[in-house]
Amino acid sequence: GDDDWTRWAAGARAAGLVHERADGLHETALLVDGMTCGTCVVLLETWISRQPGVACASVNFANRRAQVRWDPQATDLPAVLHAIAAIGYAAYAYDPARREALARRERRGLLARAAIALLAMMQVMMLAWPAYVSADGVAPEQQRLLDWASLVLTLPVLLYSATPLFGNARRDIARGRVGM
Repeated sequence: GDDDWTRWAAGARAAGLVHERADGLHETALLVDGMTCGTCVVLLETWISRQPGVACASVNFANRRAQVRWDPQATDLPAVLHAIAAIGYAAYAYDPARREALARRERRGLLARAAIALLAMMQVMMLAWPAYVSADGVAPEQQRLLDWASLVLTLPVLLYSATPLFGNARRDIARGRVGM
């Protein structure tokens, strides 16, 4: 909530993560969690830049880093963090160790999802093979059994492997915007 952002902002200032520039603007680097594509970068940059008091926002998809500059007379860091959370992303102080942990977690999840999808795909192809190679086709009752088995094998892909895709689509629809 708001108290968490206020506490985090105070901790970031104390740790020297918020820099005051010569022109009076404040600047910090944030690690943004939840980005999945280039559209997320455009959305974040546009949304953050439109917030009152924000002078500049630059987001890098490769390292999940957002560089934000704001006028401390018009806004503060908790307001920027709240704005990022309002569109479905989480932002933290940019820490290379935390970024690496996030990347490791994403890689493990992606690998597990891809493995499930690959195994299911191979099994479904094995079940479809008789229809392709038999000269007379497959008996209707046997084909029905093969179709049901294919459905059962496809459900884990839809329920587990495609979860990030469906979650992001739901988030985008709820906020009235288009994404991947």
